[in-house]
Amino acid sequence: MRRRTFLLAALLALFPTSTRAQALFPSECFPIERLPAVLRPRAEEVLLKLLDSEGLYTVIGGMKPMSGGFVSLTFSAEKPDTAKLEELRQILATLCCGESLRCDLLVFHTVNSGKRYAEAVAFSRPAVSTLTRTYESYFAPLGATPSADPLEIALTVEHLEGASRNRGLGYLYGYPKSAVDFFVAGQEEYAVTKKITPRDFRQIPTFGRETGSFVYAVPKGAPETDEDRQLKAKAGRILAEYKKRRERFVGPGKPGIVALLRDWFTNAKGECAPENAKF
Repeated sequence: MRRRTFLLAALLALFPTSTRAQALFPSECFPIERLPAVLRPRAEEVLLKLLDSEGLYTVIGGMKPMSGGFVSLTFSAEKPDTAKLEELRQILATLCCGESLRCDLLVFHTVNSGKRYAEAVAFSRPAVSTLTRTYESYFAPLGATPSADPLEIALTVEHLEGASRNRGLGYLYGYPKSAVDFFVAGQEEYAVTKKITPRDFRQIPTFGRETGSFVYAVPKGAPETDEDRQLKAKAGRILAEYKKRRERFVGPGKPGIVALLRDWFTNAKGECAPENAKF
C-alpha cells in the first residue's frame, strides 16, 4: 500500500492536475517579456484591443468560449507575404495564462478576390471544454471532445458549410441556444426566400462599443428571457470591474494592461490564474 501511495504521488508530481497547473507566478501569465523588445508594445496594444472588445468576456468569466476579430489581416493566397502572420503569431503565443486561457491565429479557408482572411482569437479552454459536453450531439460527430485543442475545434467548425458552420460558430461565440437556433433557421429560410426573417437584437456593451460588439438576434418582439438577463447582468459586473481597473492601470505613466490582468488574476497566495478574477 505504501508503495502504491508513493507511486501515485510521484505520478501526480510528474503529471499535475489542471488545478495544480494553474498555480502560476504572475510573470508566467501574459509573458510578453519573452518577445523581442521591439514587439512588446505591439503585444500590449493587441491585448488592450482584446479587453476593450467582447473578448473581455472570454478572458474574464468565460462567458464567451471564443472571441475573435480584435486584430485581423488579409494576405495574398497566391503570393503570400507571411512576415506579418509570423509576427502576429509570436505575439499571440504570449497572450496566455496557463492552460485556461490562450490566443491564436485563425486562418479562414475561403479565398475572396485572391485574398485570405485571418483573425486573432482568444479561447477560454474550460468554457470550450464545457461546450463540447453541453452540445455533445453536435461536437462529438466532429471528433471534438472536452480535451481537444480549442483552435482545432474552431478550424473544424470553420471548414463546415451552411447551417452546421453557423451553429458551431454560434456555440463557440457564446450565444444562447435559442438565439443560435433562430439564426440558423433564419439563414436557411433566407437561402430559399431571399427575405430576412424579422428580428430584434440583444446588445451587451463592451468598453469599446455600446452596441454591435457582443450582439445576437432574436425573433421580432420576443420578450427578454432569464438567460438574456443573466448574460447581460454578468457582463455588466465584469465590465464595471474592468472599467475601474482600466482607469487605474492603463494610460501614460501607468503600469499597463499586462499588469492589470496579472493583478486581477493573482490571489492572496500569489497564484495567478483566470479563475481567480473577481467581479
